[in-house]
Amino acid sequence: MIGYRWELRHTVASAVLLVVLATSGRAHVETAADVLPSWNDGPARHAIVAFVTAATQQGGAGFIPPEARIAVFDMDGTLMTERPAPGAVLPVVADVRAAVAKHPELGNEPAVAALLKGDLHGVLAQGESGLAQVVAAAIDGRDADQVAAAMASEERALPNARYHVPYTRLAYRPMVELLRYLEANGFQTWICSGSPIAYTRGMSREIFGIPPERVMGSALQTRLEERDGKVVLAYTGKVEHVTDREGKPPVINLALGRHPVFVAGNVGGVGDVAMMRYAMDRGGPSFALLINHDDAGREFAYAEKGGESLAAAARYHFQVVSMKNDWQTVFDPAIKVPAPPPEPANVANVAP
Repeated sequence: MIGYRWELRHTVASAVLLVVLATSGRAHVETAADVLPSWNDGPARHAIVAFVTAATQQGGAGFIPPEARIAVFDMDGTLMTERPAPGAVLPVVADVRAAVAKHPELGNEPAVAALLKGDLHGVLAQGESGLAQVVAAAIDGRDADQVAAAMASEERALPNARYHVPYTRLAYRPMVELLRYLEANGFQTWICSGSPIAYTRGMSREIFGIPPERVMGSALQTRLEERDGKVVLAYTGKVEHVTDREGKPPVINLALGRHPVFVAGNVGGVGDVAMMRYAMDRGGPSFALLINHDDAGREFAYAEKGGESLAAAARYHFQVVSMKNDWQTVFDPAIKVPAPPPEPANVANVAP
């Protein structure tokens, strides 16, 4: 495995990025603070800048050809908040009850059963597969195009229970800056999320500037039907593939046909470790970024009980980002951050 390692030469590379601009006849010196202004000066920002600088220096040991500069990001908990409940849950709570009333067998899925009881912790305990089960039940039998339009509309309206603004406004500002920084240096950015594509694609361009065709996610089964003289894709109420844990690399390979060179995930469910190892084992320069949710004041503090993701970071040389220490701000400054509430146990407390 050829992975990324911090070395003394990277300190020099990341201290000053020399970008010569033909402006007023003077050279402009672009610093790390210019390209990632919401990041505090520290090892995480230095490591990112050093990797990107090396990747774009032709002839250097860390050079990555432009066609190979693929960056893949998890979404929930990596690019935007996923607490007190993943955003995909909010638009479908009422629809789940209606769907189960028509098709009682859908209520046998563990996450759906927990949702019907109002048990948020029970839903979250099922992980990404549980989230996919809930959404699949909610949109059973519905036209895929209509679902995409409806979910995109609801995403812009339904508020997060803590911040009282829609999830579409709760992207992590430092991570959006990172997306733009990578793109400015020839990287193509993708999303690989456990949330169903039916939800994720409706928000990717607006929030992250990533077009829907560069979004990978959990797939819900559809069938071709004719309705009112037109063929449509209708959801069947079943999950086709959960894009989480060991399910992420096969989906990435199917979409890209190659390993990404830059990946980012987060602690909380061990969902991104496989994807990050897949990138680090590519046989060339690579970088894996792990977001640690350690900021209860501005966001939330959570991790696996056994600390599996952080242990993997130490073992496989992922770069850990402390939200508390590495980020000057978490969200857009216009977002007011209230005091952390007790985490709700009931779905009724997080959904309208």
